[in-house]
Amino acid sequence: MGRRSAGRGMPSRRRRTARAGCPSWTDRPSRRIWVTLGRVLAVLPIMGVLGAVPFVNLSPGAADVSVYPAAGTPSASPTTQISFRGVSNLLAGQITVTGSKSGVHGGQVQSHSDGNGVSFIPNTPFKTGETVTVKVTGQSLVGANGSGEVTFRTYTPVPGLKLTPNPDRGGKPKHSQHFQTEPSLLPPSIKVLKKKGPVNKEGDLFTAPKIAVGQDGAMITDPKGRLIWFHRAPKGTSIYDFRTQNLNGQPVLTWWEGRVLFAKGYGQGVIYDNTYKKVAKIKGGNGFKPDLHEFQLGPNGSAYTLSFQPVMYDLSSVGGPKSAAVFDSVVQQIDIKTGLVESEWHALGHIPFTDSYVHYVRGSESPYDPFHVNSVEPESNGKLLISARNTSAVYELDPSTGAVLWKLGGKASTFKMGSGTTFIAQHDARRIANDDITIFDNGTGVSGVGGRNARGIVVHLDMGAKTATLVHALTRSHAVKSPSQGNVQTLPNGNYFVGWGGSSPYMSEFSNAGSLVFDAQFNPKDNNSYRSFRFPWTAYPHFAPRGVVRTSKSKIKLWMSWNGATDVWNWEALAGRSKDSLASVKTQRKSGFETYTSFPRSYRYVEVKARARDGSELGHTAVVAVK
Repeated sequence: MGRRSAGRGMPSRRRRTARAGCPSWTDRPSRRIWVTLGRVLAVLPIMGVLGAVPFVNLSPGAADVSVYPAAGTPSASPTTQISFRGVSNLLAGQITVTGSKSGVHGGQVQSHSDGNGVSFIPNTPFKTGETVTVKVTGQSLVGANGSGEVTFRTYTPVPGLKLTPNPDRGGKPKHSQHFQTEPSLLPPSIKVLKKKGPVNKEGDLFTAPKIAVGQDGAMITDPKGRLIWFHRAPKGTSIYDFRTQNLNGQPVLTWWEGRVLFAKGYGQGVIYDNTYKKVAKIKGGNGFKPDLHEFQLGPNGSAYTLSFQPVMYDLSSVGGPKSAAVFDSVVQQIDIKTGLVESEWHALGHIPFTDSYVHYVRGSESPYDPFHVNSVEPESNGKLLISARNTSAVYELDPSTGAVLWKLGGKASTFKMGSGTTFIAQHDARRIANDDITIFDNGTGVSGVGGRNARGIVVHLDMGAKTATLVHALTRSHAVKSPSQGNVQTLPNGNYFVGWGGSSPYMSEFSNAGSLVFDAQFNPKDNNSYRSFRFPWTAYPHFAPRGVVRTSKSKIKLWMSWNGATDVWNWEALAGRSKDSLASVKTQRKSGFETYTSFPRSYRYVEVKARARDGSELGHTAVVAVK
């Protein structure tokens, strides 16, 4: 990460003595072009007829540099950084940033960790509601006007609005699991209702159970519903969107963690490795706090987050005043290593209010929420696929310009919607192979649009003919009502895994032909998970296993567990009259999260070793004194 102080960066002028037969250089200073070649800065003197042209990029065929906030953004943060992508090196002296109210801003330049961009960090914030002009000497910017400038506006905050998320209530529900070795963990159980046909046998179940009274957390269970790992949400918070993703080629656990308000969240993204050590926490950038709906890892060590930002905006197009409170949906791509913003997109200015099925209501305590973006998917073509619940539509975006390239569903779909393809208040749109898209169709959740049962759908897009055709409708044998949340995951074997959302305790797997092959539910049934997934997972906790010893008149009772360990096959109990005389006394096959065994009460010390199927030791507990 490089830092460079601000300045105009003009080359110094040299004086030369006149030579015979040549005009005097005393009155005509030399000119230089500063050429960016990768990370090498070359200085070339040229003839004065070109004029002063400092910091010109002469790379052949150099592409335009993308700028964020993008040109025309009407609701950038007053504390925004200005990000440039498609350039490996810029100096602060090349960048001119001017606020219409705040004037010229100096700042520092910091490099993105992938070497393909930088962020200009202003020394002072911008004023609210002002126009910001950005120009880079010698660089062509995406969206620039005829003067080579990109302009955007900062938002005006909503006066007097206080968004105070309610903390999770916690508590102890009647049907939670209890463990001797982990008494602080009270996760729900998962009951398998159906298992038949070509189930994805290697995949464990990934959920983030939440309940009105009880513990919220991140949970992994095996295909039989037996607990592997439970991570309790920090006090007063909830966990959403828990799954495994790849970071720099390695499997990691990811989730959103924070507080919830108005079906939105204010928190952070969390990444753990396969030893359950924290890798990173992503807090968002430019003053925007990550929302619960999405924490998606992207290319080159980046992460995508969503934010809901209340701002004042002109709502006259939907019958509102010219200045009223509205939620902007913001998509950010964050550099995980540096925390810098690589790109940023705003729904305001790109999706018209007239797309929304939600009506503006005067006097409402909450800001108008016309978009409610709830998923973002980086595509292989460099574009973004987003789902907007309150427009009942899916959009493909060009992140460089912010422009909507096409729209699926909603009021004016780019595609002719075939039989069964229409969806309502949907979640989790994902592009898969062959121009197919998976969508969780909630079927209800937006007032006045209609209501029906929830389902997962697979839709094929003919990009030439601009038609949408239903491939599969994924439904349970018993109908599910799900007015919010939910997801559809495509599995490696071609099956589909469906999480049924925030009002349902169910999760289901369907074959690639669309038939139900696996079905499960939470117990207690009032638990639910924002999304549910199925992934293979192998982990080796960085902490030791736990053992608890109790005694009766004739027995030593022993409970053993290792929260998150996936490869334990047997537990070996060692005991002795001294710590130095421990010997194997019993081997017990692992049976679920916590395993119990007992042996005669004739020892003073006990230790337990976790062993893999081949007999190798994976870890061991501390030596415990028998009391």
